[in-house]
Amino acid sequence: MKELCSFFKVLSDETRCKIFTLLLSREMCVCEIVSELGLSQSLISHHLYHLKAAGLVKDRREGVWIHYSINHEKLNEYKLKFLQGLQKAASTQIPCKFACCDMEVAAGAKQVS
Repeated sequence: MKELCSFFKVLSDETRCKIFTLLLSREMCVCEIVSELGLSQSLISHHLYHLKAAGLVKDRREGVWIHYSINHEKLNEYKLKFLQGLQKAASTQIPCKFACCDMEVAAGAKQVS
């Protein structure tokens, strides 16, 4: 669960989300991302660092250039964990610890009579 929360926290930043969305279309170098978003190279690099730390983005060096792309393997892991969490939550009924729910049910049953 902690890893899944980290995934959402990383993508909750608007700039990271924009970078991630760009990289979904194709591999890009920093200068292309800078050009697309109109932000500084240092800011883009900062956000790429966080996306890489979360495992969402991977890099590939080609000479002096570093190309960034989506780590689809890790993204698929996150998607699977998220869907499994949803299924588990949907199939689990957590009983109420307070009497209010029982009273509402009882009051509703009295009204039906």
